[in-house]
Amino acid sequence: MKKLLLSVIASIGLLAQAQTVLTNFDDVNNVTISTEQTKESLFKMMPAVVDNPDVTGINTTDKCLGATNIANADWSGNLVCLKLNEPVVINAYTRYMSLMLWRGVQAKDCRIAINGYEDDNEVYREKLANTGQWERVVIDLGFKHLNDTLNEIYIVYSCNWDMPRRGWTEASYYIDEIALSPAGNIPQADVVIDASRQYQTIHHFGSSDAWTMEFVGKYWSNDVKAKASKQLFSQQFDANGNPEGIGLSGWRFNVGTGSADQGDDSKIDMAKRTECFMNADGTWDWTRQAGQRYFMEQAKNYGCENFIFFSNSAPIFMTKNGYAHADGSGQCNLATDKMPAFADFLVTTAGHFIKEGYNVSLISPVNEPQYDWGGGQEGSPWENIDISNLARALDTSIKGHGISSKILIPEAGQYDRMWGGSGRACNQLSQLFNSKVPNTYIGDLESLAPYAAGHSYWTYTSNYSLKDARMKVRDAAENVGMTMMQTEFSFLEVPQQGTGFPSGSCNYMDYAIYMAKVIHSDLVYGNMAAWNYWTTMAQEQYSQLNRFYLMRMRPKGGDYGSILEGGTIDDNKNLWALGNYSFFLRPGYKRLNLTGGDEMNNVLASAWIAPDSTKLVVVYINTASVRRYSSIKVNNLDYGVTDIKKYVTYSASNLGLSTTETTMDRVLLPARSVSTVVITLDKEPSGVAGDVNGDGEVDVTDVNILINILLGKDDAAKYSGRADVDGNGEVDITDVNIVINKMLGK
Repeated sequence: MKKLLLSVIASIGLLAQAQTVLTNFDDVNNVTISTEQTKESLFKMMPAVVDNPDVTGINTTDKCLGATNIANADWSGNLVCLKLNEPVVINAYTRYMSLMLWRGVQAKDCRIAINGYEDDNEVYREKLANTGQWERVVIDLGFKHLNDTLNEIYIVYSCNWDMPRRGWTEASYYIDEIALSPAGNIPQADVVIDASRQYQTIHHFGSSDAWTMEFVGKYWSNDVKAKASKQLFSQQFDANGNPEGIGLSGWRFNVGTGSADQGDDSKIDMAKRTECFMNADGTWDWTRQAGQRYFMEQAKNYGCENFIFFSNSAPIFMTKNGYAHADGSGQCNLATDKMPAFADFLVTTAGHFIKEGYNVSLISPVNEPQYDWGGGQEGSPWENIDISNLARALDTSIKGHGISSKILIPEAGQYDRMWGGSGRACNQLSQLFNSKVPNTYIGDLESLAPYAAGHSYWTYTSNYSLKDARMKVRDAAENVGMTMMQTEFSFLEVPQQGTGFPSGSCNYMDYAIYMAKVIHSDLVYGNMAAWNYWTTMAQEQYSQLNRFYLMRMRPKGGDYGSILEGGTIDDNKNLWALGNYSFFLRPGYKRLNLTGGDEMNNVLASAWIAPDSTKLVVVYINTASVRRYSSIKVNNLDYGVTDIKKYVTYSASNLGLSTTETTMDRVLLPARSVSTVVITLDKEPSGVAGDVNGDGEVDVTDVNILINILLGKDDAAKYSGRADVDGNGEVDITDVNIVINKMLGK
């Protein structure tokens, strides 16, 4: 019996590691190359088996599938189909497809699809990390195609959707080593950090109080409000080492208009009406917006660093039509002669709360100026010239009142209106911040923040747009000397299937994972200094799960009940996934260059360092349905590691401290999770070669450390590269000899 049991265990082990090789284009070939749908006019060399262009890297086989596009090749027909001679059912042992890709040009993404080449068939769309190098791509087919039969694999060489389609010369592409395997064969998602290459500095992570916080603050019980406040703002750990909350460092306060006084005549939904601190006769009542003020006070008491005062509309007594929404004509609703008065209203409001101890760091006077805002909620359209004039009036008022707040604009409704577009409020980065556009230029204003604000709507539903739109807005902002901030996001659209989002029913964690993917894309590809969610609290209606909130309101009468009668509030996976960023990446943290964590449908990673260099933080998103492992290597940071902790949000944990051992060489990433690794560093770096422990001296202690590493009794990763004395990538006997010779003065 024992012998049989061992045999079964061995068989299971072999099965777990088995691969189904579809083709290596040498001696294994379970595919037929079909060019029936390939447009020959797009190719200088049609897809065919050719010699491997580079046998010096990770792919040393002789043959591969190659093709060469003409310059500026279109996307339609720019593909090859690999038909499986023996179709394969996608199951636990075949769910991961791996293949080698080599691309001579990275101007556009390539697409891999199965059983067709349209959007619904897409399983991968990305650029590679490097040009002219073989790279292994791993795709989780089981996430959306479990139990389906794989008949065909389509490779779309260049996803060139743009018009006009131009910008690069002819390009060669190669494919090789296509195989299916179980989860056990997925390689580690190792990351390498270059601390010498630093990017944006974090200003804040935040959320807004529009609209329901006013009603919760007024009508819901103190216990419910207190618990919610702790979960939103606390920066402390509980007795078990878990974060008490998500530690928001920014809070967006909606400066009201007075539409609440108009009741139903306001033509605005009840839950979206606001009070106003100012009366039409110029007097002020600071007792208004009491519910919003409650949460703002809680944020301040918990140490929230930044308050952003934003406006959807001018007060109703300053608008053209007497309402907090426009008339649908597309014209700015602020009365022509009220520009200075509106500016003074915002600055006076900010100044009052600054005196009360709130750091109102930013004033945002307009919101999504591209839209007509004809009713239903507060809002006004704005032309770029209107925004420019208002910014100048704000600058005058800020200097006149002597407050420190800065102006944040333009809160574009989507990123592509910031670098292009047509019609009202388009091409805003150039129009507002480029000195060559004198009519609308405001870059010379003393009170202007060095940031441009945009919303992460309408550009996030595909992997392509997650990268492309953000890189474009990043570049456009940098061209005019600005840094982007993301100031509103919620799920106005459902992501496409090709992003790894479930094609059928989804759960709360699915949305939280994808929200984290949007955060990662905004921070890494968009280089953004701030990230904000839109509706902090909302009811869950129409089976929309957590698409529109961080915290779920449950009124006493149920999801469709009145929010004026109190209820309970539940924390949610969105809240805690945001906390993987907001709790640990505090204002002043800088993003570091990281390579190896760029698998859009698998593992994504970003690295950050504290202003005093005492903490190194790596945030991982594992979008796959199986666990992955990673390792962390740090270059150009001569600090030792004194402690490593990991905090995880997934189906069974809400930003909880992990009890699994975490080292620089071994980081477990649970399936469908967001993980934050916090690495505590030595405060005093040592630049002395051979000083392994960083105490400033080369002595016998350093020799003993190296020997223990060689014997497996110590971890080289703890010493941040100092154990690799000769810098050859390994800790070996040569390093020991170097240290001994330094001790002997040789």
